[in-house]
Amino acid sequence: MGAAAYQSGDRLYSEYEHEWKSGDHLERIVHKEILLPPNAPEKYRDRATLWNAVDDVETKATAQTARRIIIALPKELTRDQNIDLIRNYCQTSFVDRGMIADFAVHDDKEGNPHAHVLLTMRSLNEQGKWNPKTRTEFVLDKNGERIQTANGKYKRRCVSWDGWNDRGNCEIWRHEWEAMQNAALEQAGRAERVDMRSYERQGIELVPTVHLGPAATAMERKGIRTDLGDHNRAVKIINSLFAAIKRALKTFAEWLREINEVISDHEKIDDPSSFPLYEVLFAYYDLRKKERWHWNIYAQNKTGARDLQTLSRTIIFLKEHNINTINDLAVLMTKTSDRIGELNAAKKTKEQRIRDIDAILEADKTIREFGPILEKYNGIFFKDAKEKYRQKHTDEIEKVKTAQRLLYKLKVTLPINKKALKAESSRLRGEVESMLPELETVKAEMDQLKIFRSQVRKVLPEALTVKYEDGKKSFQDMSEEIHNKDELRKLMEESAERAIRHAEEQRHIQQEQRYRQQKQIGAL
Repeated sequence: MGAAAYQSGDRLYSEYEHEWKSGDHLERIVHKEILLPPNAPEKYRDRATLWNAVDDVETKATAQTARRIIIALPKELTRDQNIDLIRNYCQTSFVDRGMIADFAVHDDKEGNPHAHVLLTMRSLNEQGKWNPKTRTEFVLDKNGERIQTANGKYKRRCVSWDGWNDRGNCEIWRHEWEAMQNAALEQAGRAERVDMRSYERQGIELVPTVHLGPAATAMERKGIRTDLGDHNRAVKIINSLFAAIKRALKTFAEWLREINEVISDHEKIDDPSSFPLYEVLFAYYDLRKKERWHWNIYAQNKTGARDLQTLSRTIIFLKEHNINTINDLAVLMTKTSDRIGELNAAKKTKEQRIRDIDAILEADKTIREFGPILEKYNGIFFKDAKEKYRQKHTDEIEKVKTAQRLLYKLKVTLPINKKALKAESSRLRGEVESMLPELETVKAEMDQLKIFRSQVRKVLPEALTVKYEDGKKSFQDMSEEIHNKDELRKLMEESAERAIRHAEEQRHIQQEQRYRQQKQIGAL
């Protein structure tokens, strides 16, 4: 009852605890609602009635009365869109499965929209009565036969009545929320997407930032740039570039398969990998030119000049990378993917060594600071005195032992050469940062290929060469046909609109004539 009062902001009376539950809190409640399955009594739309009924059916003091979920809502959507999103999610994932969902949307002063959801733990039967939470079933062997115990009885086990407590549900609900969020973002015209998997499960490996320490942190806060701060800023850019390039490579791999399928399915094209991409590129700009035939001369020249610049950049890029066919493009993608893999492997090795050096230096500092305490502890032979000293210095002793175990694991013996280790760490950080220019170059190549991809997609498969019995149709012929079809469609739409307007005008004239005739008859 307390959770229901909190998330809704209502003041509810608990019949089980015989006290009022207050819903006062600082967050702004922008929406609250209860969703019921078809077999639930309508009275459960009242929050106090619902949760008092839930408390009443539970006989054990330790019983769980509700499942509580807190969900972050995307800031990219409007408030109404987020309310629709969480309502649809609760309906699809929970209510359609028989649960009652009591949800509320909150938004604090920092602009952090989120939803609180309370779900019932028991399902309802056809009469609207609460079902048990669990039921028993026979345990079966591999042949599907019941297993008999030594006393002649059959083995049984307790299972969930409706399967709602299955741990696998969490994964299902997370995936459904991911899918519904992405669908809502796409419908709203947003480019952002979410992935409910952890970075490890997604295969994303991020470069670690280094610990600044109190001195560097204080300087950075004052606006004074430090070497460690610059390194962390470079690392963030490297992370974003690696992520962008990997996404682009995956997208282009799918696109190449798509092109090969389109071209190989086309009549009389036997070798899709050798298909000439330059012809498709020129067909695209030919279509662009024809689309502007009705523009004024100034607009045609201005847009034509911009298209010519884009075409020049694309041709230069293709020539620099020796891309003439789909196979050439695939080779470039393979080389880029291999190079990114090499950079990633080198990055991981350097990162691990940086982490190890930082850990070694910190362990050395700990041993130098607290080592004498452990030595003194080891030198005490009287049991009571030793235990008293240990209780007084437990934290320091454990820190030293942890540091010693770390050095043993890394096969480091004391004393260490701190100057050499710091120099090695600095060099490795520089090598990681030196990857930045190459990653930026690769990212620029991916951006140029995105432009080329959009151009190819516009004219394929319509602009593909077509072979007939009496010869071969050119790209120019195909682009002309596409242009003519487009013009014919526009003319037909305009004719249809004119016909509709004419019919409306005639209907209006006829109504006016009838009105005048009726008026004249009335006057007579």
